[in-house]
Amino acid sequence: MLDKDENISEQPEIGSLEKLSSIQPPASRFIALTLAYDGTHFCGSQRQVNGPSVQGELEQALEVVLKTPTTVSLAGRTDAGVHATGQVARFVTSNAMPAEKFVPALNRILQKSVRVLESRQVDESFHPRFSAKSRIYQYRIENAPMSSPLLRTIVGHIAKPLNAQAMRKATSAFLGTQDFAAWQSAGSPNGPTIREVMHLEVREATAFGTTLLEIEIEANAFLYQMVRNIVGALIKVGQGDLTAEEIRHLTAGRDRTKCPPPAPPQGLCLVEVRY
Repeated sequence: MLDKDENISEQPEIGSLEKLSSIQPPASRFIALTLAYDGTHFCGSQRQVNGPSVQGELEQALEVVLKTPTTVSLAGRTDAGVHATGQVARFVTSNAMPAEKFVPALNRILQKSVRVLESRQVDESFHPRFSAKSRIYQYRIENAPMSSPLLRTIVGHIAKPLNAQAMRKATSAFLGTQDFAAWQSAGSPNGPTIREVMHLEVREATAFGTTLLEIEIEANAFLYQMVRNIVGALIKVGQGDLTAEEIRHLTAGRDRTKCPPPAPPQGLCLVEVRY
């Protein structure tokens, strides 16, 4: 029985059905992007209602290129003021543009504080966040009485002298698989707080002729503000206010309120996501 609104004369002929069946819808393609950005004027990497975000900026550019709204997924969340040279994003499209062409196409539209460094087609199973094996962050500290105006948006400034050797020795307290509940900030989503820190190093670096302390940390995943909180603790070690053994006690106590404050955001950079 026909629906009362169905019109027999509007049904396609058999020949037309055969033609329609031979037309395949465009196949979905999965494109991964490697991004660098200056986070100074962003409210963070993830789309938010209270200000511009890296995700929002990228999705606006993709809508111009692809002529349709497009959602991207990111490998990791970075806070306001935090930078990246190796953030990874993924989007789905049926557009036939060669994957590598998304680099110049997007960079022509994006503001200068965001650049697409690489674009490649990936398998459907690839997810920038859930497929990641580890993430690497670097935090740079300008340890000088007066901060350089050239570095103010890309390093954390600490005026009080730091004992780099003591900081290096204390890194062992954070290594391995542990419960890092004490090193996540308020506002973290509920969930497991066990993480594995694979590498943590304190070394010297230079920028604009200035010697900096650079802290590099790699883990399988990070809790909210975990990197900045760990750096904040290492700064206290460098100032003589905290020891490695006290860090172990703080970790075991799982009480964030008893731990040092986080390091400033501008010194932090997501440098690589490993798959």
